[in-house]
Amino acid sequence: MVPALEALLFDCVCTARVDSADAGLYFEASLSYGWTLEEGSGRILHPDEVARSLLVGAVRAATAEYPVLHVGEAQNAANRELSREITTDDRITVSGRVRLDISADTEALARARRLAAERVRLEEAERIVRLQVLREQVLSRDLGLVWWLERNGTPQGADSPLRWTREVIESHGALVSALRREHAAMETEEGALLRARVEEVLALVEDPEVAARFARHLGDYIAHIPGRSPSGAD
Repeated sequence: MVPALEALLFDCVCTARVDSADAGLYFEASLSYGWTLEEGSGRILHPDEVARSLLVGAVRAATAEYPVLHVGEAQNAANRELSREITTDDRITVSGRVRLDISADTEALARARRLAAERVRLEEAERIVRLQVLREQVLSRDLGLVWWLERNGTPQGADSPLRWTREVIESHGALVSALRREHAAMETEEGALLRARVEEVLALVEDPEVAARFARHLGDYIAHIPGRSPSGAD
């Protein structure tokens, strides 16, 4: 049929701005397309506009999942979507292909955002490491209190150094208690998971004597893991 041949030739072209996964940044789409009207399905006053709308909608749905710097991947996804004829509107069938690009300004902004995001991730990772070190120092049995006193030593001009020292010691005790409660809660969750896995293993051991011996040795091992008390393994 001649209309189908015209559709395959993609003799219509248009451009559009389509979404990316980066908020406010867009791909520039160059589309070539064709369309055919379905007989007996109702009249369309502006078939080319309908075809463009359907085509751009299909491309936009495909590209919205990709960062704007991933132009090639987004273009492949869009053309994969367009490899099937668009029949969303039963009055018209649309087919086409797309070429994607991004402007120099969009590329520069996307790269700046990526660098900023990486900087934030590095700063967050550094902050987490600092907090982990702080936690270890506070909980240290040998130097925790000394470190806390040195960190929060008596300020110059304090009315009562003794009272200030007592308050610092009390604050250290409160902090240690809170951290240990948090740690105990985490160990309780880990212990439940560990028990479930151990029970699964024991269920596979057919000899009751072997299973009991395995459980006893495993309990002894867990009790001597550095940083874990026997009660944490219960």
